[in-house]
Amino acid sequence: MSNAAEEGVDDYSKTKVPQDKTVHGIHIASIIVGIGVTLPTFFLGAEVAQSIGLSKAFWVFLGVNLVLSVLCGITAIIGNRTRLSTYMLLHFSFGKKGTLLINFLIGITLLGWYAVTVEIFGEALTDAFKHLLDIDVPLYVSIISGSILMTLTSIYGFTVVERFSAIAVPLMIVFLVYVLYVCTNENSIGSLLAIEGNGNMTIIQAISAIVGMTILTPVLMPDFTRFARTDKDSLISVLALAFGFPLILLAGAIPSLATGEIDIMKIMIGLSLTVPAFVILIFSTWTTNTSNLYSTQLTLSTVFKKQKYAVLGLIGSCVATLVAVIGIATHFISLLNVLSILIPPISAIFIADFFFIRNQDYDLKDFDKLPAFGIPAIVSWLVACVVAFLGSYDHITLTAISFFDSFLVAFILYFILKKIWK
Repeated sequence: MSNAAEEGVDDYSKTKVPQDKTVHGIHIASIIVGIGVTLPTFFLGAEVAQSIGLSKAFWVFLGVNLVLSVLCGITAIIGNRTRLSTYMLLHFSFGKKGTLLINFLIGITLLGWYAVTVEIFGEALTDAFKHLLDIDVPLYVSIISGSILMTLTSIYGFTVVERFSAIAVPLMIVFLVYVLYVCTNENSIGSLLAIEGNGNMTIIQAISAIVGMTILTPVLMPDFTRFARTDKDSLISVLALAFGFPLILLAGAIPSLATGEIDIMKIMIGLSLTVPAFVILIFSTWTTNTSNLYSTQLTLSTVFKKQKYAVLGLIGSCVATLVAVIGIATHFISLLNVLSILIPPISAIFIADFFFIRNQDYDLKDFDKLPAFGIPAIVSWLVACVVAFLGSYDHITLTAISFFDSFLVAFILYFILKKIWK
């Protein structure tokens, strides 16, 4: 589930969103941008730029997000035309119980994002305390403290924080533009473009990492755009991914190259922007991770139906915090590469089902007639994941990019199986 209009998300998670509850596409786009302005995004932008250089990184940032924007545009229209959540949409292809498997995967993915984000949040908090107050705060203390605040916010006070986040988004964008101005004012674009990467990852690996960072967005886009007034509004919301995310990644990449640092707070300290960075980046990451945990609660609640949201949130937070203390951020890029294999087939399948199998006719009156397991969807998803996994090790070569491999295989195989399946 997404955090779009949370008050309505809970009310309409299993029914269609009424027309009078819809909003303009710009409102949805601002929420998506707000979610993107977070420490892991800056970290990834810095890591990719340090590895392959700024000139190549720029085209990777722009190209991947434009391609994913096309995909998001398609799933956004599905959400707008059906007015249904992703959870409900998946039932039509994966079946009533098969959807629980996919929801569990999405929930675990969101929890992994929570763990990565709270760890990077803790590192930034420790760096800020050291620089501003000369206090050495152990990393695990910062991680646990941050996680407690995020958990309490998610369970008891998310609405207030989300509304403040909507106000803060324009300030975040202004701050990012200012950071880019400071860096390019002190370092010419030519000198930054001349910096060669250290080769820690290839271009293909960089593409997979960027895909892994944003690949949940096409799957969860209907959760946002079912609140859009029209198809046009749903497409407007996609602009946040097409133009907002490359800007955010560049805001991590360029300062990193200018300072030679990857850690975001060390970068801001080097640019003498510690205080504004501390306030804006810490708060934006807090609200984003609150959304991650809240979405985890809602998603896992469809699997563990007898558990209350708050209990699921507490259990999920404890598990993710423990993983963060152990140090999941060191495997951040590997996590993103795995996601670029597992998640794309999901959106491929429900796109194929909506447009080419059911001809855009998702009627809730037929819901009780749906099978427990959508065998064609499950088989297509598993085969696509295996093909993409083997492709990542060069055992099978289709497009050389795991995202495209898993998407194409799932789309084509599902279409074929549905045509012959009885």
